[in-house]
Amino acid sequence: MKKYFSIFILLSITGQLFAQQKGSRPNIVLIVADDLGYADLGSYGSEIQTPNLDKLAFEGIRLQEFYNNSICAPTRASLLTGQYQHKAGVGYFSNDLGLPAYQGYINDQSLTLAEVLKDNGYTTITSGKWHVSGKGKSLPWQRGFQYTYPRNEQSANSGAPGVREVKTDAEGYPLAENFQTNLITRNALNFLDTAAQQNKPFFLYLAYTAPHWPLVALQKDIEKYKGKYAQGWDALRLQRFKKQKELGIVPGDAQLSKKDEDIYDWDKLSFDQRQLWAKKMEVFAAMVDELDQGVGEVTKKLDQLKKLDNTIIIFISDNGAPAEDLVRWYHGATKNTRTVGTTGSNESQSKNWSYLSNTPLRGFKDYLFEGGINSPFIAWYPGKIKQGRIARGTGHIIDIAPTLYQLAGAKYPKQYNNVQSFELPGVSLLPVLFDNKNAADRNEPLFWERAGNRAVRWGQWKLVSHWPSYTWELYDLTKDKAESENVARNNHEIVSRLSTAYFQWAKNNGVVDFAQLEDKEPPSMKEFRKSKVQEPVGRGGFF
Repeated sequence: MKKYFSIFILLSITGQLFAQQKGSRPNIVLIVADDLGYADLGSYGSEIQTPNLDKLAFEGIRLQEFYNNSICAPTRASLLTGQYQHKAGVGYFSNDLGLPAYQGYINDQSLTLAEVLKDNGYTTITSGKWHVSGKGKSLPWQRGFQYTYPRNEQSANSGAPGVREVKTDAEGYPLAENFQTNLITRNALNFLDTAAQQNKPFFLYLAYTAPHWPLVALQKDIEKYKGKYAQGWDALRLQRFKKQKELGIVPGDAQLSKKDEDIYDWDKLSFDQRQLWAKKMEVFAAMVDELDQGVGEVTKKLDQLKKLDNTIIIFISDNGAPAEDLVRWYHGATKNTRTVGTTGSNESQSKNWSYLSNTPLRGFKDYLFEGGINSPFIAWYPGKIKQGRIARGTGHIIDIAPTLYQLAGAKYPKQYNNVQSFELPGVSLLPVLFDNKNAADRNEPLFWERAGNRAVRWGQWKLVSHWPSYTWELYDLTKDKAESENVARNNHEIVSRLSTAYFQWAKNNGVVDFAQLEDKEPPSMKEFRKSKVQEPVGRGGFF
């Protein structure tokens, strides 16, 4: 323990020196999208209009590898605390499965970004989705945030009033004034006005619900994308992949991941089926577009307040695009009362369009293949981050806390409210962001566990198993980013070494064999897993 706290004392001193050399301590804006895939931004290969995020990307840095925990609540727990999700108490989801590592909300030993930064002189703000509280515990206003929207537990966990509570036009499309994305943005802007009047830096955690299902957007934004998806996911995936190579997001010799057997062949769908599927993606694109518009309003407000030049903005997604079919999941088809895009719809983009969103990677949300855990990372800080850089990065959400604490010159306490603080396992990404380093330096691998899925990343190697299988697969990501060729059979020593490290990490973090927890899993989450496997065309509830 002494070793870890010595490191963070050093980081704190380094950060304080950085602040003294560069001027006042920076404001921090941390933006999180919900269910946004690796290829869903223009700067990562998409055809969706995201000019504000693309501006930050082209004037800042993008990482080719930035890892999350594959699903929302565990990712947010790690992001907010710098701990692996089990250590923070959210090892499974926002459900209590009866063990400390699986209680479903952040424990007291895991300090949040807001708690640490507030104690180090920052004004702390959050607007949007929280999703790491339970039993009236670990609510944002209990965990260091001074300005919070929404302000009750149910709304805080979901991010904003439910779409079915939103006022609509005659056709059922939401009105702009009380639409979720706009509410989250508007409250953030109001809080920034208040924070600007205080003589200290601020930290804004801006957690959008977009583009998470159900697919609902403003009609004017859906209209922008009418006809844009008539080519289908197969053709558009090739187009995105080509653009990614041109941008340098993937290397020129990269290969696309193999297509899952249950992803539909667009050319074999009927005309009516294509129309229905294309409308889904039109709405999804509108939701991403609306998120980007919100980011533009935030940067405009920072500029008006004369705070922009001393603000670092970081943008990430909580996981890859999802495979679940909302119509099939938990009797979802019965909840559809109006067309997709309206507040009466109960639709998701499903596995077919998420296959496009996660280009060129394998897997989806809740999987531990790259498509589930590798998502966009953009950092922008004028005059500090070199414009237009793309780095491998190999960062992880556990790295955000040490990065921000070093940048802010913030001391990470050994104790907080008379409770011993957990050590931080991540590393600072400032050498990657500021010093032209290509990837983060670590002394140990990165680890994952999610509902029985397991993974280890160390250097070029990725070890992974997909529940209910216990068989390890091994991939060399320097040669095979698509995770197409399992080389475990020819590398027994590497499999043994990484699997041994995994089991030691699991023991240290309270991870248990998922077979011991499966009976405690909520029925809705069991249905969630089943919904990710598609039925042949013509047999599902959608058609």
